[in-house]
Parts: sequence; structure tokens; C-alpha cells
Amino acid sequence: MAISVRVLQANHGDCILVTSEDQKCVSNLLIDGGNGATFAFGERKRFSGALRRVLDELKGKGQKIDLAILTHIDDDHIGGLLRAFEKPGYLSEMVSSIWFNSSRSITNHFNVAEISDNDIHLCNDSLLTSVRQGKNLEVLLNEISCERQPVVMAGQRIVKGAFKFTILSPDEDKLSKLLHKWPDEPDPVQTSAHTTDYELSLKEIWSNDKFETDASDYNGSSIAFILEVEENKLLFLGDSHDEIIVRNLRALGFSKTQKLALDLVKISHHGSQYNTSPEFLSLVDANKYVISTNGAKHGLPNKRTIARILASGEGEICFNYPNVITPLLHEDEAETYSSRLVALDGEIRL
Repeated sequence: MAISVRVLQANHGDCILVTSEDQKCVSNLLIDGGNGATFAFGERKRFSGALRRVLDELKGKGQKIDLAILTHIDDDHIGGLLRAFEKPGYLSEMVSSIWFNSSRSITNHFNVAEISDNDIHLCNDSLLTSVRQGKNLEVLLNEISCERQPVVMAGQRIVKGAFKFTILSPDEDKLSKLLHKWPDEPDPVQTSAHTTDYELSLKEIWSNDKFETDASDYNGSSIAFILEVEENKLLFLGDSHDEIIVRNLRALGFSKTQKLALDLVKISHHGSQYNTSPEFLSLVDANKYVISTNGAKHGLPNKRTIARILASGEGEICFNYPNVITPLLHEDEAETYSSRLVALDGEIRL
């Protein structure tokens, strides 16, 4: 069985396509959709972004998205998927199943009143139609008979065709923090710096490295999971909080002496120092650590995260935007470590 992972250029967000293929069938898993421009950009959205180009490719092959996962509500994860639902001929016709911890599913889980202000509305092509006049996403999913998972939570083990999932995040505590009206821009600035920390040397970071945790409730609600496909194991972390991942990896029996062996880790929150701790890295042993961002927002990735990964083992640190790499290392550091910071070129084959 052939496994490929494509970490699409999703601007400052996440958009990942995992494909499993054997002689009998092909299965496609789409994780997040980047921001809106990842699907289409420019005047009247005339230009195709990376997500639309990939979906066009799949349509040309007669393939579909067997499962789409929206990890959480931040625009740089959900925006591109919403545009792909809004555009006729794309996700509304291509997706078979979807995981999304919507406000409605969360309130149903806790048996409390729905919060209608949190409903997600889709635009249509008319310039005279406001967002609030567009179709409700959940109504559309019902109309197209898209299979839904009621609530995705830590502790679940789910099999979808060739894909086996062990859910690590969120838990009930993280979900309960979303039982209120969601703001328009839920990604608070305190979870990322506005400037980079690239002036620091690796030695300075290693000599005085203290982990502080992400404070965003919305990042904490991210769906994160171990994905198993045949003998391959991958870890996708969305923007999840480090502490819940550490706690649930330990609950599964992993430790510094019994590490989780992985082919690939998609690092949380675009390489933010607040989401990847040395403790987490001590529990995993991965061939590749993937960071998805163009470096355009919030000073991400943090060099502190890069330093932690370099110190934790020998795995490669992979970036979907090559321009992010060079500023991360000082000239004397590049001689030793540049071979471990690599640009992704197309798909990762496992």
C-alpha cells in the first residue's frame, strides 16, 4: 500500500491531504483547508489556490474526499474549506464524511441550549447576498447526506476505511470552554509573538528554555490524533495544546524510554513555542517534523520550537515554504544544522 502526504501551501494555515492507495482502492483524507485564499484568491476569487488545484486533480481522476477533518474554528484552518463548500462542484459534491466539532454538536453533547450566533454560514456567488443570508453549513451537510461524527473527543478510536484514528484532543474540559458566543477572530494575539526570536542563538535558547503554554481556548479545542495506515504512524496536532497531548500519550503508555515511533508529526500551531514542549518531544521519535506556515503572521515559526526539536533527536524538520528556513539559523549554526531543515517538494511518500 502506498501512502502519500501533501502539506499544501496554505499561507499561514494548515491544509493537508493524506492519500492511501492500493490495487483495489484509493482513499483521501483532507485535514483543514487553510485560509480562504488557499482555495481561491484575487478579485472575485478568480485565481485557484493550492486546495482548489488539488481538488481539481482529484476530480480529474474520478476521486473524492472520503473524510474531511476541520480541526477547529480558526480561519487559517477552516476558511479554505468554507470556500470549497461555497463553490459548486467542489466539496458539496466531493466529500463523503466530515468531522467538525461545531457549536451545535458541542451544545448537544452537553445538553444545553444551542447558540445560534455560532452557526457557520456560507456565502453564495451573488454580490448582493450577505454572509448571514447564505446557507448554514450544517444544513448543507444534511442536504448532501454527508456522514457526521457527533463529537470527536480524546479517548476515541475510530476506523474509517484504510485509516485508523486514536484521538488525543480535545477532551470535555476543552470543549466546555466553547459554550459561549464565539468572536469573529478567535485566535488571540497572546498565543503568538508579533516579532520573531531569530536573533537568539541555539545555545542561548538551550541554556535558558522555559516552556509556557498556549492560552487560546480555540486552539485547545483542536482535533488532534494519531493516524495509522497499515504499518505507518503519523501524528497530526492541529493547533492543539501541548499538555493534553502529553497527558494522553502518557495514558497510552508512552514515555521517555518507550517512545511513540512515528513516520511524521505535523507540529502544532505552525511551530509556536507555546504548543511544543521538550516534554512532548521526549515522548515521540519521528522521522519528520512538519511545520506549515509561510512565516507571514505572528512571528511563526518560533526558533525556540526549532531548537527544541533539534535537541530532541535526529529527525528532519520539514517546511512547506522554503523561504522560512534560511532566517532560522545563524551562519555558524547553518554549518551544523542546515541539513536537518528541509523544504518539502511535492508529496511525502511513506
